[in-house]
This record gives sequence, C-alpha cells and structure tokens, in this order.
Amino acid sequence: MEIKTLAKNTAILASPKIVKFFIGIVRAKLIAVFLGVTGAGIIDQLQDTISQIRDFSLSSLPDGMVKLIAQQNGIDADIKVITSIVKTYLYMVFPVTVIITVLGYYFSNEITIYIFGDIKYLTYFQIGFVAVPVSIFSTTSNAMLKAYKKVKSFAIAEVSIIVVNLIIFIPLIYFYKIPGAVVYVTLSFVTTFFIIFYLMRKNVMKEHHIKFRDIKNASFSTLHFRELLNYMGVGIVGGTFFIITEVSTRAIVVNELGIEKLGVYSPITRWASLFVGFILPSVFTYLYPRLSEAKSDPEIVSIINDVIRLITFITMPFVIIGIATRDWIIPIFYSNDFAEATVYLPYHFSALILVIWSSILSQLFYATGRLKSYLIFGLIINSISLGLVYFFVPDFGLYGYLLKFTIIPLIMIFTYFIFWRQEIKLNIKKENIILMLYAMAISLILLLLKDADIYLQIFGIVFMLSMIFFLNKQEKNFLIKKLKGIRKKKQ
Repeated sequence: MEIKTLAKNTAILASPKIVKFFIGIVRAKLIAVFLGVTGAGIIDQLQDTISQIRDFSLSSLPDGMVKLIAQQNGIDADIKVITSIVKTYLYMVFPVTVIITVLGYYFSNEITIYIFGDIKYLTYFQIGFVAVPVSIFSTTSNAMLKAYKKVKSFAIAEVSIIVVNLIIFIPLIYFYKIPGAVVYVTLSFVTTFFIIFYLMRKNVMKEHHIKFRDIKNASFSTLHFRELLNYMGVGIVGGTFFIITEVSTRAIVVNELGIEKLGVYSPITRWASLFVGFILPSVFTYLYPRLSEAKSDPEIVSIINDVIRLITFITMPFVIIGIATRDWIIPIFYSNDFAEATVYLPYHFSALILVIWSSILSQLFYATGRLKSYLIFGLIINSISLGLVYFFVPDFGLYGYLLKFTIIPLIMIFTYFIFWRQEIKLNIKKENIILMLYAMAISLILLLLKDADIYLQIFGIVFMLSMIFFLNKQEKNFLIKKLKGIRKKKQ
C-alpha cells in the first residue's frame, strides 16, 4: 500500500511540474536570447544566493516544525499544541530575519564583489536581497502544508506560481533586459509567499479550525523551543559551513574563469534541477512527514525501499533523454553561445541517479532525530566539495567544477548506506539492488557513448524500453489498471 500512496502523491505533485518544466524551457530560452551568457550567470548566481541565504538563516527550523506538527497530527492533535509550535517557530524566525536583513545590506558591497566579481552589480544584489525576508517567512506556510501532507495544495500552488510568475517575467525581461530580470527574481519570491499563504490558510487553518487569534494567544513552549533549537543549532553550524562552501565554490569559478563560464554551465544545473524538480519535491513532500510518523526501524526500511524503487523508475528516463538529446536541446532552448555546456552535461547527468538516492537517505537524519550525525557528514562532504573545486578549477576549468556534481554524490551514497545499515539495519531488497545496478550501468554506458550520437540515441531508446522488464507483477498490474482507466475516461 505504501508504494501506491507514494505513487499517487508523486503523480499529483509531478503533474504541475510538467507544466513547470516546459515553462522553464521557455524561460531559459528567453534568458539566453535577451540576456546572453553574462545575464544568465548573473540571474543564476542571484537566485542561488537568495536561496542559500534563506536556507542558512533558517538553518533546519522548518524541518523541525514539520516533524513536531506531523507527530502531533498523527494522534489527533490538540489545536493548542499546534498553535504553540507555530508561535514558538515564529518567535525564533523573526529576530533571525531582522539580523540577516540588516547584515545583508550592511555588507552588500563585499557580498556583491564576492558573488559577482564586480561592484557594478551592487544594485542588482540589493534589489534581489529584498526577497530574502519574504522567502524566509514563506517557509512557515510551506511547513504547515507539508506537515499536514496537503499534496493537492502544493500542486495548485505550483501551477499558480508558474502562471503568475511567467506573466510577470515576460514584459520585464523584454523591456528592461537584465534589470527587469533582477526585479523578476524578487517578485517571484513575493508571489510564492502570497500563494502559499493563501492555500495554507484555506486548507490547513480553516480545515482544522485554527485562527490567527489562536496563534497569537498560544503559549510559548520551552519544550518545543528546545527541540527546535536542536534543529537550529545543527542547522546554524552545518548551514553556515554549507553556504560558505556553496558560495565559495561558485565564487572560485567566477574569479578564476569569469561569470560567463558560470553562465555557460547554468543550462546544465537548470536542466538538472528541472529534471530533479519533477521527483524530489514531489516525493519529499509526502516522505518526510511520513518518516517522522514511522514507529519502528522495519517500517522505515520498508518505506525507503518503496521510495528508492519508485524514484529510480521515474528518474532514469530523464537521465537517458538528457544525455542522448543534449546536442540539439541546448542550442534550441538556449543558444549557440551555450554550446560548450554539451561537453559537461553527460558527466553531470550520469551522476543524477546517485544524487536522487543519496537525497532519499539524507531525509532519514532529520526524520529520526540524528541531527549530529548529519552535521558531521555535512561538514566532511562539503569540505571535500570545496577542496575539489579549489584545487581543480584553476587547472582544469569547468571540469574541476564538474567534480562537485559527480564525485560528491558517489561519496554520499556509499557513506550514507553504510551508516544506515549500522543504525537501522537498512537492507535493500534484491529486486531493488538489481534495478539500481542496472541504472548505474545505463548511466556508465551512456557516458561511454557520449560522442557516438547514433549509437547513443539507439541505446537510449532501448534502455528506456528495457526498464519495463524490471517491474514486478504487482507493479505491472497496477500500471495496466491505470492505463485502462485513462482509456475509459477518453472514451
């Protein structure tokens, strides 16, 4: 039953992401045409910096809030308890937001030079930084929707945000070029805030009879404060180090190779995020609160096996398509100025399945309360990531930057698996091991055939079709039943 629930919720959340994917292609083409590689690098760097600052500011507080509410929701939670959790969370978020905002503008000159490599982009950073406090407070509504597993609300939010932001984006980039795109970045976060807030109020607060007055009058819980503080403490240390390494790696590329090179690589990271964006948010919206509710290690192991199986079947077609069609996708949907990206894409995409698997296992740390272990892993892995970029980018250019996206996922999947095998006796089912080995073999073969276009595309089609043979009897029957249902609806 678990895999059916996962498949259903993933399908609901993935549907709007198909729309997001195609609109993302249109958006990428417009950026390429109107902004070029420099503009693409600036926008990519600005969006990434805002997200990193937001994640750093909050540390792991949203995860802590989701876990606390999900645990209560599973036992017919008292409204007083829920509102107490929310109020305690807000009391912790507000001062952090004020401090981050003040510091961000105070050190804006230094930050601008560091992330863009030139003070002339100061105004761009200052405009973009307005989105930081908005983005931070948006996580409150997002966490409440996630804690209550409001899958349909996330799907509605996704489509609404995509449509509204596209309407804002087109005239801004057409008439104002890079300055318009910078303003769009800020407005996109504002749009997200209001849409998520509206859906949270409608589908959580009204449905569960929670009023703003209840939150205002709720008591500040020292118990919840301590629990959230544990998440925040680990998040501050790990988040600080993560943002330093993340910003530093990108800064190394900018300073050693120029922001144009970051722009050249941006199609790869954007396409990867579009592909992964189909899967991870769709699965994790359900997975994290579900793991938080789990009562035993065998239950957790069973959930993880189901998720690995489902997510592997979904991911591999995107990996195959991305590698096999890169030579015409990037020039068509970007421009010939980005053609160099086709050299690095096969290596980057061949490691995507490892990214997916390691991301699944990483969800276990917060869901089971093993925060210190996650912190240690994070510090070690991010140190290796920074070291790879620092030592190899100056001599090998973007190939050195590529190591961050290939070697690191490989390290993560092996270390995480060994850790969880010791901690919860994680045992991957035989049918899943065979599927995972086949997925890795496909990635390796496609990488070896990257320069043989005809063979690459032929093998790509064969590999996609061959995935059907790895479905078990129950999965085949489930798939046939769904296809018959779709056919009846059309008739």
